[in-house]
Amino acid sequence: MMLLDILYATVFVIALPWVLFMLLTRPAFRAGLRARFRPGLDPDPARKTIWLHGSSAGEIDLLRALVEPEEALPGDYRVVVSAFSISGYTVAKKAFPEHTVIYFPADFSFIVRRFLKAIDPSLIVLVESELWPNFIATVHDAGIPVCVVNARMSEKSYRKHQRIRLIPRALAKLDMIAAQTGEDADRFIDLGVDPDRLHVTGNMKYDRCNAGDARENEALRRRLREQYGIASDMPVLIGGSVHRGEDRVIVSVYKRLIDAGHALRLILVPRYPAEAPAVMGELQNLGLEGVRKTARTKHPETVFDKPSRVLLVDTMGELGQFYAMSDIAYVGGSLHYRGSNKGGHNLMEPAVLGIAVLFGPHNYSFRETVRDLLAAGGGALVQDEAELAATLERLLADPEARAEMGRRARRVILDNRGAARQNLQLLREYLPPGSVRPDSTTNQGIPT
Repeated sequence: MMLLDILYATVFVIALPWVLFMLLTRPAFRAGLRARFRPGLDPDPARKTIWLHGSSAGEIDLLRALVEPEEALPGDYRVVVSAFSISGYTVAKKAFPEHTVIYFPADFSFIVRRFLKAIDPSLIVLVESELWPNFIATVHDAGIPVCVVNARMSEKSYRKHQRIRLIPRALAKLDMIAAQTGEDADRFIDLGVDPDRLHVTGNMKYDRCNAGDARENEALRRRLREQYGIASDMPVLIGGSVHRGEDRVIVSVYKRLIDAGHALRLILVPRYPAEAPAVMGELQNLGLEGVRKTARTKHPETVFDKPSRVLLVDTMGELGQFYAMSDIAYVGGSLHYRGSNKGGHNLMEPAVLGIAVLFGPHNYSFRETVRDLLAAGGGALVQDEAELAATLERLLADPEARAEMGRRARRVILDNRGAARQNLQLLREYLPPGSVRPDSTTNQGIPT
């Protein structure tokens, strides 16, 4: 740990000019800086404490599967939730108003010891790939169990860790790892993890999908279609969380399809509402009329009067309901390369509603879901504009094939639920004595 502290300090000194520049010019960089070195809380001697950690907003959302009433770990204890990124901290403050939320400490051993003294945790749970070597080593030396749930190890990270043995040494100090897939588990074992401490429990992202009741979903679909004046048999295509460039492709394909006589309506939901004016320009360039949702709140039934009108959703938090009224969903962030650790958005949200799901080739963030959907025939991968057009033509020409793809997509999500319950069952073994209620039936779990 001392050697790693020295290494961190050396890197900090070298990067000091850049750090000072960022502190002066980027307010977001300063947010929570002091809180990463000194926690603003005290131990709770009356109760044991469980410390849960996720990096950013996505990982923080997964933690909700461990503490919400229907899945919560049994026992009377305090929960402390930490986040590394600013976005994660912001989401955590909203998601866990009844729990303590802090920034994750800087990975110096003396700072970690300061946090451990202040929090006094009986169990620490990390999510996915939050493997900080000094943190894990310091906690291990303090005799506190550390578990990782929803753990993943990408091929790229695996190759890097084979060369640089820092993380493998940290992995050896973990008490339990619950991996998402067998491939992840194999990589952890190759990096030196004891197979007895490794379990494959699936992806908790599936548990965060609100599956709902099929009849309730259908009722919502009918209600929304009536609200927007769309006939029950009119196919609706939605581009969800689309990025710049993807909007141009979808609009171009849509124009080609309606010019060829296909009955179809289009909803576009940009990933960032601020991009709505640029998307309006793309529509106008092709002779289409964009109708912004914020401008048509009083008379939504007139939005789709003619195929040349396209609904542009320039609001946040409403993507789910527009998926619900659609028949085919293209999920954005996946058609064009955006970085080695980026790619794709939430495919599960439209899939669980039972609609046909399309996506591009760059799906780093949801590669397991892509694999499962393709294997089950519940989704279609489109490499470019030509493949998107051909796939849409096929689905429009065969309504039954389109409906069957949606049914299979929903089945994929339902069949993969249960990872959170299995992880909770495993974590029970590491809870402090007396914290588990013997009469609890909330988290009996399912066989692992």
